[in-house]
Amino acid sequence: MKRNFTPTQVTKGKVDYSVEEFLRDLLEEVKSNMSKEVLNRLPEGKERDRKFNEVTRTVFNFVCDICYLAVLEKSHVELILKQSNEVEKELIKKTIKENKNNIDMLQAILMRHIARGLNKGLTKKQAAKAAIDYRNELISKWRK
Repeated sequence: MKRNFTPTQVTKGKVDYSVEEFLRDLLEEVKSNMSKEVLNRLPEGKERDRKFNEVTRTVFNFVCDICYLAVLEKSHVELILKQSNEVEKELIKKTIKENKNNIDMLQAILMRHIARGLNKGLTKKQAAKAAIDYRNELISKWRK
């Protein structure tokens, strides 16, 4: 995704970009990247729209989870890769590679959120937990 700002600007607080804005933009990116081939395989009419939205949401959830794991749970990614078959490994690796900018941006957003917590007097552990809780709360809303 092309943005007019960098993760460094977000981390330093020069640009205000929230997890919610990130998720909105990520969903739009997933929608725009869905191939016409996938759309053409779906049934016609209202069912097509419903199925397209369902597939889009599934892909969005997967990409979102991979980005989150790549930022905060790198050891989980390694474990998942070890336990995956070759097709799954390639899909995960490709998703990480194609979403490098999104992963960097999500990391910057979470780091900025932690910095805000520290500025409010939270300990590092409390600030990190608050950032993760905030992200999880938003993700649960966006998965619906």
